[in-house]
Amino acid sequence: MLPLLRILLIEQDPATLQELSTNLARTIPNFERSDVDIDIIECNELKQALTCVEEDGDIQAVVLSWDVLNNSERTYSRFIEQLKGIRLELPVYVIGDDTKGLEIVNESEEIESFFFKDEVISDPEAILGYMINDFDDRSETPFWTAYRRYVGEANDSWHTPGHSGGSSFRNSPYIKDFYQFYGRNVFVGDLSVSVDSLGSLSDSTNTIGRSQESAAATFEVKHTYFVTNGSSTSNKIILQTLLRKGDKVIIDRNCHKSVHYGILQSASLPIYLSSILNPKYGIFAPPSLADIKQAIEQNTDAKLLVLTGCTYDGLLSDLKQVVEFAHQHGIKVFIDEAWFAYSLFHPSLRYYSAIHAGADYVTHSAHKVVSAFSQASYIHVNDPDFDADFFREIYSIYASTSPKYQLIASLDVCQKQLEMEGYKLLNALLNHVAEFKQQMASLKYIKVLGKEDFMEIFPHFSGDNMGHDPLKILIDISELPYSLKDIHKFLLDEIGLEIEKYTHSTILVLLTLGGTRSKIIRLYNALKKLDSGKVKLATSMRRTRLPENLPAIDLACIPSDAFYGERESVPISKSNNRICAGLVTPYPPGIPLLVPGQHITDEHIEYLKELAGQGLTIQGSFDGEIYVLKGKVKK
Repeated sequence: MLPLLRILLIEQDPATLQELSTNLARTIPNFERSDVDIDIIECNELKQALTCVEEDGDIQAVVLSWDVLNNSERTYSRFIEQLKGIRLELPVYVIGDDTKGLEIVNESEEIESFFFKDEVISDPEAILGYMINDFDDRSETPFWTAYRRYVGEANDSWHTPGHSGGSSFRNSPYIKDFYQFYGRNVFVGDLSVSVDSLGSLSDSTNTIGRSQESAAATFEVKHTYFVTNGSSTSNKIILQTLLRKGDKVIIDRNCHKSVHYGILQSASLPIYLSSILNPKYGIFAPPSLADIKQAIEQNTDAKLLVLTGCTYDGLLSDLKQVVEFAHQHGIKVFIDEAWFAYSLFHPSLRYYSAIHAGADYVTHSAHKVVSAFSQASYIHVNDPDFDADFFREIYSIYASTSPKYQLIASLDVCQKQLEMEGYKLLNALLNHVAEFKQQMASLKYIKVLGKEDFMEIFPHFSGDNMGHDPLKILIDISELPYSLKDIHKFLLDEIGLEIEKYTHSTILVLLTLGGTRSKIIRLYNALKKLDSGKVKLATSMRRTRLPENLPAIDLACIPSDAFYGERESVPISKSNNRICAGLVTPYPPGIPLLVPGQHITDEHIEYLKELAGQGLTIQGSFDGEIYVLKGKVKK
């Protein structure tokens, strides 16, 4: 199936519409290509045109006939605003009276280009060629195209890596099965940075640089950088770029552990925002707006605010309010949006996008929910005070001098897919979820949690204008009479479902760009069987429940001082009044209970004992012991 350039032609006069459409259609054969299909759909009503754009994700260009005489109350510019509200990336070409051209383009900044209507009727090749060139530019993959061409040349390898295009595998009686499993292209495509024509990742040169510029255009940011060792590294790069020793940074306590490690590496002073935990489901919500604003007002000397843009379970903060308030106090905003990389590309999600909200720095795990290889990540920058030179120094500390070219190529094609068909794919997925929820509503014991449920379990959900990403399907299984272990085993055996995340009462299923309706149907069928009770599983009424309140963090010193100080390991039961030297995180829910530099109290000890007694994993605890500063006791 070839890429499709579908052109939506909008003209309110039926006779003129027919003439324009006929002339364009006659011109299409002159542009016949083996790599793209072109077709035209007609529309003579603006309202109907918006419906077409909503329903047809294959539309890649809009030609709007602008009638100045019928432009009361800015009819056409408001239409373009509405259209861009649906698909931000969709180019709009305006045709009209050339004597009114300046008036038209001054009314809307969203016009891709203007053409004289009479010229389009007499010489349709001009506008059609223009649209095809734009389509090619939008669908271009600078690195992937050059990389594929270079690999196809089959040059002799006299450089690293040592397997020399797979020869050492292919010719070995012991490890040739490794070569056969992955196939030739994986090995011949494993190149060295010696290939100058492809460019340098650390310096953003040649095709890599052009690919990053293309990604920045797709994501509507000033700069985008590719990272090939995960968003954990992306987070650390940003934190070390922006923070110096002793700088205050306000952070959400339940940020990813890479953020906590980035705080350690920058030797900065964290101001922790309280996590809001629901013990019934074992899930947490982002901090309240009131808490965020209070922390900012009490720490106006803070350099940075760090939040998670979309929680693992899909809870979304109203980041627009947060960014505006932080900027009023001169504080930069960094949003870890690892689980929400597609947020810009659908109107039902865009409001909660960190980029749309105006965040200074955003990280996306391109491999988590969109189409890139594992470890592939984007760093997006919109900071007007961005120090690109220092950023590159920090980037070089973390980046390998031998990056995996396949990862770079996957980032290139990933952003193009979002540009060209992100809306179409997301629209289909959201429709699949709506259908799934409708069917699930008939079940007796199993329930899909949605916005109404989050309003009940988190008091600040409604007041803070929070949202939820429906592609994070959180399923309440607390009423089933089976153990979580047996439920997990049943789902794996029944439909081959590996659960993304689970708590004592929920399972989380991610619907990503690779999701299909058939997978959802298989999931529903399995859950229906569990709900009916007609499965051969032993009943178990034992239920885990997390403690109600998460003890607060009371720092005795800057975390890096404790982390890099002399440490010793002590039993958890004997850690009272000691200063923690490591990160201790119960899972689930994955919120740090103890951070380096924290004063340990009996409350923390009892909390850990209760969780350990329920069989939960305590990350940072080794054989029942944790690390504390040697000889240091909190007075």
